[in-house]
Amino acid sequence: MIKKENRTLSNLLSFIRIFFIIPAFFMIKEQRNDLVLWLATVAMFTDWLDGFLARRWNQISDLGKILDPLADKVSVGGMVIALYLYQGFPLWLTVVIVLRDILILIGAIFIYDKEKKITPSNLPGKVSVAVIAFAILLFLLGFRQGFDYFIYVVIVALIVSLVMYARVFIQLIREKNDAA
Repeated sequence: MIKKENRTLSNLLSFIRIFFIIPAFFMIKEQRNDLVLWLATVAMFTDWLDGFLARRWNQISDLGKILDPLADKVSVGGMVIALYLYQGFPLWLTVVIVLRDILILIGAIFIYDKEKKITPSNLPGKVSVAVIAFAILLFLLGFRQGFDYFIYVVIVALIVSLVMYARVFIQLIREKNDAA
């Protein structure tokens, strides 16, 4: 049963965004990049809207702190996997993107397990998602040369965000060890 304080429109939007990957996956498989772009636009709008509503209506919840970044990870990971499988997206970049998100999820689960603390998304993490989304957009639109150059921006964004999340993880471990 979902607690009443978690039954918000912003959480519903995040939850729905997780399931956008299902039609996106099939659209990518069928080479319907035009429809994928529309769906991605709707997903980006709901991503913005859920955060706006949560702040505006003071409905920021622990569930929302989990669902919003999870929706980003599922959307981005699913898109790059589908693009790799059906449209030639680089395997090495797919692995790097998915591996980074898995490491962040493992770290967040570890922190929650040990500290009962939910680690929210940070600015570098949000920027890296936006950078990856732009790279996916370039790829879907067929701007392969622009995509090839933009990969370097993606790599920098991924490294910076992973380092920042690692710093949070290490800081929490140090604080726990200092308190012990």
